[in-house]
Amino acid sequence: MRVFLNGQEMTFREGGYQYVFIKPYQKYIEDKVDRPQGKMILQMYDNGVQIRTLVTAKEVNTIINRNVAVDEVNRKIYILEPDTQYVREEDGSVRIIE
Repeated sequence: MRVFLNGQEMTFREGGYQYVFIKPYQKYIEDKVDRPQGKMILQMYDNGVQIRTLVTAKEVNTIINRNVAVDEVNRKIYILEPDTQYVREEDGSVRIIE
């Protein structure tokens, strides 16, 4: 299974990753659309984040309308705001600078 996030290939992890929003949200809308080639999942949050995921038999392709930082160690995807600063540690983890 191939996995892509914002156009970059990532390592497939059974169980996936957890999204961590730097700017919290209160409400969101999720819609699923079945397509002949797979399933499209659309998520829109009231903090302006939009996530579109296409799931097929061979790959998962996710586009998030923000920059992201992937923490491989803790299996988290940080959805960043324009002023967010972070440090990628040598072990593959991510530390957000407050």
